[in-house]
Amino acid sequence: MTNGLILEALGFVAAAFAVFVFVSNTMIPLRIAAIVSNLLFAIYFYYKGIYPQCALNVALLPLNLFRLRQMQRLIVASRAAAQGDFNFDWLRPYMKPQRAPAGAMLYRKGDIAKYAYIVVRGRIYAPELDVTIEPGALFGEMGLFTEDGKRTASARTLENADLLRISYEDMLQLAAQNPQFGFYLMQIMVRRMQRNVAFAAESAARVTSAPPSA
Repeated sequence: MTNGLILEALGFVAAAFAVFVFVSNTMIPLRIAAIVSNLLFAIYFYYKGIYPQCALNVALLPLNLFRLRQMQRLIVASRAAAQGDFNFDWLRPYMKPQRAPAGAMLYRKGDIAKYAYIVVRGRIYAPELDVTIEPGALFGEMGLFTEDGKRTASARTLENADLLRISYEDMLQLAAQNPQFGFYLMQIMVRRMQRNVAFAAESAARVTSAPPSA
């Protein structure tokens, strides 16, 4: 009798964690609740002799563990990216490769922005900013934060280039799945904007200090 009560209590606890999965607004607590729910339901259905449901929860358990670990790595890597040099390895699973020949125009200033890019090989030139983008750099993300969603500068390849491309939709989905990722993504963007402002200030200072032409 006591064992039966313990088993039923186990089932109710598993159900409570399953309910939390559906009401959780953030991914990591959701995954943790799903893992606990899978484990408890697997035990409950095993001792109840309901083996198909037991097998289902056993199969879902490693999947939820994998997703939890994936999100944890995403947070750690995005935090490191916000605090130091940008490391794009953690974004690779969400990106698609793209090749572009030398002289190709990836986009023009004023175009509707849909993608951000990372340079794997080759160099990219932004003529309006007079900036050369080297391998390992993220670019094209500013359109995600502009009011009209348009490109703030053009980008063309200086040589044959290998790129990784991620859509704004996927970036927003990652941010929605984990607010911490969205927060650190904003930090990265703010740093980029600060560099652009500093570059504009330096350019204006050079123009002001230049001697007048005869």
